[in-house]
Amino acid sequence: MLKGLFLRACVLLEAAGGFVWQEQMGKIVVTALLSMVPTFEGRYAIPIMLGTGLPVGFAYVLAVVCSTLPMPFILLLLRRVLDWFYTLPIKPVRKFAAWLEKRSERKRAQMQAGEGSGLRGKLRGKLSEETLELIGLYIFVALPLPGTGCWTGSAIATLFEMPRGKSALAILLGNMTACAIMTAGALGVFSIF
Repeated sequence: MLKGLFLRACVLLEAAGGFVWQEQMGKIVVTALLSMVPTFEGRYAIPIMLGTGLPVGFAYVLAVVCSTLPMPFILLLLRRVLDWFYTLPIKPVRKFAAWLEKRSERKRAQMQAGEGSGLRGKLRGKLSEETLELIGLYIFVALPLPGTGCWTGSAIATLFEMPRGKSALAILLGNMTACAIMTAGALGVFSIF
C-alpha cells in the first residue's frame, strides 16, 4: 500500500514540476546516506540536496527521516555495547567505556547541582528535573552545529539514563527543528535580516 502511494506521489510530482525520479535517484541515495553520517546528518545534507535540484519539501522530509533512522538503534543498543566493552579482554576498550560513563555521570551531576540564576534556575521550581533534561536535549539537538544531532543526542539520552520514549520524541523534534533551520538558511530566509 505504501509503495503504491509513493509511486502515485512520484507520478504527480513528475507531472507537476517535471521532476524525473529516475534521473535523481543517485542524488537521493547519496544525500540519504549523508544524512545518516554522524555529525553531518540531515542538517548539512539539506543544502547539498537543494543544490542538486531536489524539491524543498522532499529534501526536508528525506533529511529528517534518514537522519532519525540511527536514533532508535543508539537508544536501544548503546548501553548493551558499553556493557559488552567491559567484558572484552582489551584493556583500552574497557578504559574507554569506564571513562565515558564516568564523564557522563560527572556532567549530569554538574547539570543537576547547578542552581544558577538563569533560565534553568527560574524553571527549576516549576518543572521537574526530567522535564528540564528533555528540554535541554531538545535544544541541544535543535542547534544546527557540528556534533549536536541525533547521534550525539541519542548517546546523551542513553548515558544519562533518560526515558527512551520521551527522549526519542525530544530528539525527533529537535532534528525537525534543526533541519527546518537549515532549510530556511539554504533558501536564503535569513539573508533578509
